[in-house]
Amino acid sequence: MKNFMKMKGVLLAVVLIAFPSVAAANQKIGYVTMAQVFNDLAKKEGLQDKLKREFQARITEVERLDKRVRDNLQRLQRDGQVMSDADRTKLQRDLQAWDADLKIKATNLREDQAKRFEEEQRKLIQKIQVAVQTVASRDGYDMVLDRQAVIYANAKDDLSAKVLRAIK
Repeated sequence: MKNFMKMKGVLLAVVLIAFPSVAAANQKIGYVTMAQVFNDLAKKEGLQDKLKREFQARITEVERLDKRVRDNLQRLQRDGQVMSDADRTKLQRDLQAWDADLKIKATNLREDQAKRFEEEQRKLIQKIQVAVQTVASRDGYDMVLDRQAVIYANAKDDLSAKVLRAIK
């Protein structure tokens, strides 16, 4: 009885190992270097320039305010000893107000830029996914993986260039 159970266990292990291998051997699997495709598509569509133009007025405002704070801080350090107490106090209060305003505007700008980049990123990823599905179904691939998830793959199964061409 013990031998029968051992044999049954070994047979089960062999079947579990063998059948997935056979099934995988019949599948056509390709890969896409998603990071490269994303970067190439972002360059092609001018994503960085588009976002910079969109936020240019706010970037300029933050830069102007930053320069104002730095210039007046230098002025305070340079001339603070010879300024009247009232002028020095006023300049210190103005610097605190400008610095607080700068921090708020800079933080809001970074958050808004990140949010817009994520929106544009989602659009590009969606385009890439549609293109991957189109290329995979057209060329008879059963599965397409990201290159980062693959330890080894033959260069003939790299669909990155085809995916880029398929994006409209």
